[in-house]
Amino acid sequence: MSRLRIVNIITHSSPGGAQQAIRRLSRDLRRRGHEVGVWFLYGKPEIDADFPEARTLLEDPSPGLIGYLRISVRLLRELRSVRPDAVISFLPLACSLGQTFARLAGVRCRVASQRNPYWSYGRVMRVCDRLAGTLGMYTSNIANSRSVLDSFASYPRSYRRRMVVVHNGIEWRPSTLDSQQAREKFDLPPQDPVIVTIGRLAEQKNQALLLDVLPRLPKAHLAVAGDGELRQSLTDKAQHLGVSDRVHFLGMLDPSDVPDLLCAADIFALPSRYEGQSNALLEAMNAGLPILASDIPPQAETLRGNDEDPAGWLLPLDDPDSWASVIGQLIEDHGLRAKMGKLARNRASLYSLECMGDGFERAVSETLHSNFATCR
Repeated sequence: MSRLRIVNIITHSSPGGAQQAIRRLSRDLRRRGHEVGVWFLYGKPEIDADFPEARTLLEDPSPGLIGYLRISVRLLRELRSVRPDAVISFLPLACSLGQTFARLAGVRCRVASQRNPYWSYGRVMRVCDRLAGTLGMYTSNIANSRSVLDSFASYPRSYRRRMVVVHNGIEWRPSTLDSQQAREKFDLPPQDPVIVTIGRLAEQKNQALLLDVLPRLPKAHLAVAGDGELRQSLTDKAQHLGVSDRVHFLGMLDPSDVPDLLCAADIFALPSRYEGQSNALLEAMNAGLPILASDIPPQAETLRGNDEDPAGWLLPLDDPDSWASVIGQLIEDHGLRAKMGKLARNRASLYSLECMGDGFERAVSETLHSNFATCR
């Protein structure tokens, strides 16, 4: 495929999963020879060695009405100045606003990406995204899982006909530490079983369930990577349950530290109430950990697909007894942990960054009337 000028736009700067995904995609598109820019609509300026020229259109974490007007003016001006061949956008504000102004700026290829089910968006963002997609602001609309795509089933046909699925892909670099070194790094116990969960401390991620599990597993420790609005309430809950000495709140980790944390773990658990497709889950699968995940469509899609046997356990939400039972089995049975970790690692190979890059490049190619090899 010939070299293209591509601008990747995301709503705000943060260490979240969508932000990490667009950085990975941007690096992959650059490796393919394209000229790629990364733009954040608002937030703190990003410091990224791979993208020192990354732009933040408004350096304000809470723009307000006047801020959004300023973002709009700058966005249109910058797009007209850069004149990209394609704009790729993540998250509903960047999709609806970014692609509308991309069309006004004469950009032919406008690829939106839906990272979560539509009902998880705020009401205003649902309206804006639906309107933009229905009116043809998106030449392609990529969902990161089949379950995300299916969540838009009630939308107009003119919106849905542009939708395709491109799963997430990650760049996996295993830890260079051994298990004991990794545990020392995070001040985790050298011998006791360690359960790891990764995600923003928010209702969506449902870490409270894992706290309810701990009293049933008197030797187990829980390492929680992430930060968010529920930090204090989760800390209080751990103290109330009498397990605070076995819960390790690690805060927000640099992405480069995640392989080391997974190396320190015996088990990975993700009891999310909803997801698009979890990057943390894919990382844990690549690390070869036995997986416990909530039995919701995107987790089932990632771990099982159309196969009979999932590469991990899919467990009901809000049922600590079920989670404690499986974790207890894994703690006692090293062979079972190894078997399920191998299954998880094998399935992780389906979700490569190469296939993710192929999917987005294909969306651009089909609009610009060129061809390239499809990932098999």
